[in-house]
Amino acid sequence: MVDIPRRLQVTGKNTFIVSLPHEWVERRKVKKGDAVYIIEDNEGSLLLSLKQASKEFKSCVISVSSDKHDIAMRNIVSAYVGGAGKIILRGKGTNTFAEEARRVLSGVEISEENSDELVLRVLAFDDMQLDNIIKRQSTVTQSMFDLAAGAFREKADVFTEVSRKEDEVDRLYLLLLRNLCIGRYSSSDAVFKAIAAKSIEKMSDHLEEICTQGKTMAPNLVIANLISKAGKAYSAAFKAFSTNALDKGDFTEARREYTSAIGKAEADLKKEKNITKVLALRSLFEKCDKLMRYSEDIMESSGDIVFARMESVPES
Repeated sequence: MVDIPRRLQVTGKNTFIVSLPHEWVERRKVKKGDAVYIIEDNEGSLLLSLKQASKEFKSCVISVSSDKHDIAMRNIVSAYVGGAGKIILRGKGTNTFAEEARRVLSGVEISEENSDELVLRVLAFDDMQLDNIIKRQSTVTQSMFDLAAGAFREKADVFTEVSRKEDEVDRLYLLLLRNLCIGRYSSSDAVFKAIAAKSIEKMSDHLEEICTQGKTMAPNLVIANLISKAGKAYSAAFKAFSTNALDKGDFTEARREYTSAIGKAEADLKKEKNITKVLALRSLFEKCDKLMRYSEDIMESSGDIVFARMESVPES
């Protein structure tokens, strides 16, 4: 290791700064806005790192019982999101709760077990990058659009697969929240990205509901068309979001196509005499509209990130 002298400088009233060697920045591919971490050892030396030092994870005890299932699962999920590395379950039927936790939470495994106590540990995925989680969420959700549209075109039985994918999107979102809570993500735009991830998670919920509610109504080419056009708008929104760009017209055009399609569908629905069918279709139309609104929210998050990264321009 070569000693590289750097003079201590002062900015403002009491902020001390040291410049980084250009060669190190180039070699490590560090760019403006990246987070660096300063760790002090026992002798007072400072270590500069691009990775956050590992933390000692918290542990907690949760009482569970079959007659308060929802409360117990809510507490387990909250402990996971809050950063617990060890979750101790006590009470009757701990194994049932543990298996459900393993299904809905990423990286959770059973480490110890006896008659009335069971220990869950979070073993993996804590270092998964924010962008990778959201990209995976998006890929799974896009495939749900394809499955849902296909189900209404051909009356295909896709519910099991759609439900499985919806669970995966939920797991990824909870993992994102956990990592955000324990400080894994320190970028200034992490909050906006988390908001977009929530929109994607809600979108997957609605796609599952559309498939569930529409089981008895397929095939229906009108619904298939609306889902496809909403999926096209979602694809355009996520492309802008993932490239940190404003809408270049793709999303606006996709939204226009969807608006035209839903307008025609609603006009045709007014001619339908079967009130039961009218109510069912109107409910599905509303869910398709929600898919569009969540795509709009993703576009808004993209814009928030773009403008949050603006350079300050001094007034003339």
